[in-house]
Amino acid sequence: MKTRNFVLLLFLVAGLITSCAENSSSLVILQNQPPASGCEASSTQTDTFLSHGIMDLGASRYGIQPQYIGWLVLANNLVSTVESHGIELNTVEIKEAHISLSLGSSGSALDSSYTKFADYTFVAIPPGENRSVQVNLIPPNVAGRMSLGEGQYVEATATVQIIGERGGTDIASNSIKFPITICNGCLAENIGPCDTATFPDTIFEGHTCNKSQDEPLHCCYDSAAAGADNPYRCPAVQGTEDTTVK
Repeated sequence: MKTRNFVLLLFLVAGLITSCAENSSSLVILQNQPPASGCEASSTQTDTFLSHGIMDLGASRYGIQPQYIGWLVLANNLVSTVESHGIELNTVEIKEAHISLSLGSSGSALDSSYTKFADYTFVAIPPGENRSVQVNLIPPNVAGRMSLGEGQYVEATATVQIIGERGGTDIASNSIKFPITICNGCLAENIGPCDTATFPDTIFEGHTCNKSQDEPLHCCYDSAAAGADNPYRCPAVQGTEDTTVK
């Protein structure tokens, strides 16, 4: 009897292990994909993935709200049930991302409500297919509480897990760690007055969807807009803007 109970216990433990392994391998974060035009990222796994990000807190001085956005490619590796059941039971509905931030000295004063949080979204992924999901890895309310001196930077890490639902049951993806350099002044640069500055041959226009991350950005000061909430043009455009009411 003892031997039988021990064997039964082994089967139960093995079943639990298999269930957990199947859960994370059925829904998989494949990579962080740079978005294309319209801020839509491809759902196809490619060689152009991002393995490291940059966020510039210094962009705030030019009227840009710092934040960091990821476009995660997810794979639903479950098998379709249409042939076996006549209906599809294995579509996974993505509902949220669980994010934990390790921010170094820039976030040393932040409590866990700003370093551990959920970002909510919705994407349905049929079995055997991929989808791209936009996730706020460092939201504006978190970035706005960070502090770095000009020219300083720290290395941060965002740990991300995606939670979906299949047939009323939650299904969790694998967890990934995505490194993000947080800096003050490493991306956004003021090249001077828009009407008198010597413009470089190439004007850096920044990230397509978020001017505070990943790509260099040139800004210039528009003296004609000195009384405006934001007198900077980002990306920089030569000349001044006529703000006279006609």
